Amino acid sequence: MPSVDEIKRRLAEFADIPAELVSGAPLITIVGAGDLTIENYKSILEYSDERARFLTAKGVVSAAGKRLHLRQITRERVVISGKIEKLEFL
Repeated sequence: MPSVDEIKRRLAEFADIPAELVSGAPLITIVGAGDLTIENYKSILEYSDERARFLTAKGVVSAAGKRLHLRQITRERVVISGKIEKLEFL
């Protein structure tokens, strides 16, 4: 019998959906050095104008920079704007 992860992978492939969205893995998009989008995050661990850290199913995503601000936040997605200088996966 296939595992739950295998069933999710097959479903995503069949429906032509990105596997990250089905598996709960974070989907991270960076546009230039000014916009960072993290989808499938679980919670905000830290937020200031110089650092933001997010808990995801695969660990912590940390962004550092200057003049960071939350431009958009929903249950599934957060968008940070500012001068993003560093992105780490912890």
